[in-house]
Amino acid sequence: MHKKRIAVLIDWYLPGNRAGGPVKSIYSLLNLLKEEYEFFVITRNNDLGSFAPYKNVECNRWTKYKDTNVYYFSTEDLNKSNLAGIINEINPDFIYLNSFWSYYFSIVPLQLKKKNKIGTKIILAPRGMLSKGALSIKPLKKKLYLFLSKFNKLYNEILFHATTNNEEKEIQNHFPKAKIKIASNVNSTNVSKNKKNVKQNGELKLFYLSRVARVKNLLFALNILKEIKTEGNIVYDIYGSLEDATYWEECENVIKSLSPNIKVSYKYEIDYEDVPVVMANYHFLFLPTLNENFGHTIVESLVSGCPVIISNQTPWNDVNENNCGFAISLNKKEEFKSAISRAIQMNETEYKKMSENCITFIEQKINIKQNIKAYSELFL
Repeated sequence: MHKKRIAVLIDWYLPGNRAGGPVKSIYSLLNLLKEEYEFFVITRNNDLGSFAPYKNVECNRWTKYKDTNVYYFSTEDLNKSNLAGIINEINPDFIYLNSFWSYYFSIVPLQLKKKNKIGTKIILAPRGMLSKGALSIKPLKKKLYLFLSKFNKLYNEILFHATTNNEEKEIQNHFPKAKIKIASNVNSTNVSKNKKNVKQNGELKLFYLSRVARVKNLLFALNILKEIKTEGNIVYDIYGSLEDATYWEECENVIKSLSPNIKVSYKYEIDYEDVPVVMANYHFLFLPTLNENFGHTIVESLVSGCPVIISNQTPWNDVNENNCGFAISLNKKEEFKSAISRAIQMNETEYKKMSENCITFIEQKINIKQNIKAYSELFL
C-alpha cells in the first residue's frame, strides 16, 4: 500500500533542542505515525539562537535522523528557489507547516503556492502563535503582517491545524472563513510510576524548563518568589536556552534581590532523553507562561508524577479539579503565592497523593489511539 508523503517544514529540529514544544510535537508525531505515513523533515542546520552548524550532521542533502528523512539546510543554501526545488523533488501529498511567523518555513511556502511554483496541499499549524499572549509581543509588526497577508489572500486556500478548541477560536478570530481541523498535540513520553522524591514540610524544590523568553514569563515567577514571606527553604532551578539576553538580565536583577532562603540557579539546557531524570529531583514545575498551545513540559512533569504551578493560559486548567497542581490567572498574584506557600507546607503523605493524582490524570487525558485517528483525518 502506498504511504502518503508528508513534507514537514520546521525552523529547528533534532538534534537541536532549544526551540522547545514544536520540536517535541513533531518528534512525537513522527514516532506515532511512521507506520502510516512517509515523513520528510525540512529544517535548518543549526539550533535556535545559534549560528554554529550541528556536529556530525550532513547538510544540503537528504540524510537520516533516528530513521526519519531529514534535509538540513545550511544558512548559505536556504533560499526560495532551493526550498521549492527540495519540496518538488519529494512530490509530497501534503506540506505541513509548523509556524505562523517563520519566513522560510511558513511564509515562503505559502508564497510559492500562490505563484504556482509548488502545487501541493498545505496544512498550517500556528502552534499557538495567534493567541493573545503571543501577539502581545512585537504587536505592531504582527498586526501589519496579518493585514497584508489577508489583503493578498495568502491563507485562503490552506487548511489550518488547531490543537485545541481555543486555538480554533484564535484562528477564526483572524481568519473567519478558514478551513480548520482539530487534532491534539501528541507527546510520546511514557508514563512513569517510579517517582521517589521525598517531600518534607518547610522544603520546596521548584524547576523551570523552557526557553528563557518573555512569552514563558520567568520574570513573573521570580517576582512572585520575591514576595513570598516564609521560613521555609525554596530552590528554583532554571533549565532551558537563554533566548533573550536582555530579558535574562532583568531576571538576574530580581534573582539578586531574593531572600537568602530562596535559592535560584540557572542550570543548563536538557536533551529530551534526560528530562525524566532531571524532573525526578523536584517537587513542582513552576511555569506561569503567557501562553501554551500544548505545553510539553507540563505534560512531561505530570507524566513524571511532578505536580505543576502554572498559569491558566494552557490546555491544562483541569489540574485544579484533579488535585495535581494549580492553574492560576496571571491577574491573581496572591493565589500564586498561596499555592507556593501550600506547596512548601506539604508533607510526604500529602505530596505523594498529589503525585499519584498527576499520573492518574495524565493517563486519562492522553489517548494515543484517538490522537492517531485525528491526524489521519487531518491528512486526508
